[in-house]
This record gives sequence, C-alpha cells and structure tokens, in this order.
Amino acid sequence: MRMKKFISIATVIAGCLMIAALILFTSPVKSSPKSSTEGKPIPENIMKVAEKSCVKCHTEPGNPMAISHINLSNWNKYSLEKQAEKASKMCTMVTKEKMPPKKFREENPKDVPTAEELKALCDWAASLQPATK
Repeated sequence: MRMKKFISIATVIAGCLMIAALILFTSPVKSSPKSSTEGKPIPENIMKVAEKSCVKCHTEPGNPMAISHINLSNWNKYSLEKQAEKASKMCTMVTKEKMPPKKFREENPKDVPTAEELKALCDWAASLQPATK
C-alpha cells in the first residue's frame, strides 16, 4: 500500500514538473512594443565621420575591445539613454585625441576627424542628452 501511494505521489510530481517545463520552455517569447526609449539612427553627416574614423574597429567583426566600448553595428538597438551616453563618450574620446588611436592617426592622417567634424559630432552628442529639469 505504501509503495502505491509513493508511486502515485511521484507520478503527480513528475507530471507537474513536465507541465511546468512545457509552459516555461515552449511558450512564445512576446516582443515588447516599440517604446519611446528605442534608439535612433546616427545622422548621415555623423555617419560619414564614423565611416572614415571609427567603423573599421567599432563594427562587427572589428576589434573586440573597441566593440566592447561601442558597437556601431548595434547602434539602433541601444536605448535613447544608452545612445546619449555612448555619443557623449565618443565626443570626449575624440576631443581628447584618445580616438582614433595614435597609431591609426599616424597611419591614416586623412581619416582623422577635422575640427569641423569634431564640432558636428559633439553637437550631435549634446543634442541626444536628456533635458535637465
């Protein structure tokens, strides 16, 4: 009698676990609706600067270290907040001449952003920053 009770309980538990597993692992993933925080594409004038100075390393399959900081291949997937943060860091790094790297600057002087391009980049980065209250 005890064995029948044990088998019954074990069967019920196994059945519950199987149902839970089916629910958890086979239910379709619902995509969230587009929100107002979804990112925006990089403007054409800024993309031209990026294409000559940044994309070689900061797009897939570029430099893994560079991509870990900013991945221009995934720019549109970043939230507006993340884009504002990344754009601000881009402005800072380029203005301080930390990007493009020194070796790139030496080997590709024509691809180093001009003062006008730097201003456009930083103005764009500033425009992405949330308004302060």
